[in-house]
Amino acid sequence: MTGPSCSEADDRQDLDEFVLPEPSATLDLVMDDGAPISVVRHGNPNGVRIALSHGNGFASDSYFPFWQHMLERFDLVLFDVRNCGRNAFHAARPHDYPRLARDMAAVHGAVAQEWGEKTIVGVFHSMTAIAALLAVVDGVWHWDALVLFDPPVVPPEGDPLRGPLMSEGGALRDAALIRENRFRDPGDLADVYRYLHRFRRLRKGVPELNARSVLRFDPASGEWLLCCPGPVEAGLYTEVAELDIWRQPGPSCRPLLIVGSDPASEDASKTAPCCKLFCETFGFDYAAVPDTSHLLQFEEPEQCFDLVDRFLADNGIAT
Repeated sequence: MTGPSCSEADDRQDLDEFVLPEPSATLDLVMDDGAPISVVRHGNPNGVRIALSHGNGFASDSYFPFWQHMLERFDLVLFDVRNCGRNAFHAARPHDYPRLARDMAAVHGAVAQEWGEKTIVGVFHSMTAIAALLAVVDGVWHWDALVLFDPPVVPPEGDPLRGPLMSEGGALRDAALIRENRFRDPGDLADVYRYLHRFRRLRKGVPELNARSVLRFDPASGEWLLCCPGPVEAGLYTEVAELDIWRQPGPSCRPLLIVGSDPASEDASKTAPCCKLFCETFGFDYAAVPDTSHLLQFEEPEQCFDLVDRFLADNGIAT
């Protein structure tokens, strides 16, 4: 890949419009197998606490266009899953959904211990939404409420929606396996995002933001490396089909909303109709965001935040 010209670099700078605030506090955790996970705190410490994490191939900082709307009223804690984002790389294995689910439970407990017990709402996308659902279907609740964005819930054998979603996951896995892991600068990765069809609806500035969020500078080589190498990311795209998640959840009286991408779009993500069917089958509250793909929080962040805000107000959690 050739480097950008001066004019191209200037154009990229014009697009780079998201400047993240400095965290008000940081909590550095170590999981029971030694994996480090860093939790950062933003927003209003007197508000309802929201814990937010990311989808596969992203980092929590990538979601700033969405979570910036929470800063004034909510006590916001962000964490990246192991081997991603702010966290130092630990090991390629285990890097699977059961392990991520255990890590999320550990983060929940540590946040309460460090920053005090209070109502805490989990807001998770895709990969971390699935990890949260693994506990819910077993009737285990860590969070006081959950808003899950477009989890790739795979229907059982025989359902016509299963094959297309598995094919989409297989294509993402294959792409991750051959992905370049080294870049001269984050702008080169941002160029990749702008080129790929699946990122076509991203808001201006998001490619640059995400590139900065998922890369770290390597002084030894002078290059920028993916925090989570492609082969580590890859397995999660197809492992989801093996999970025992398409079933009636255990009893709970806690609020849960699943927000799907648009199932009516001509080029709808294969996750969209599966989320809708999952909610219809098992009675989960459901909403869809029009004209969005699986990356809906990057495409329509205001609508996504409004759905979270309204859901919390309707359930007496926030006003």
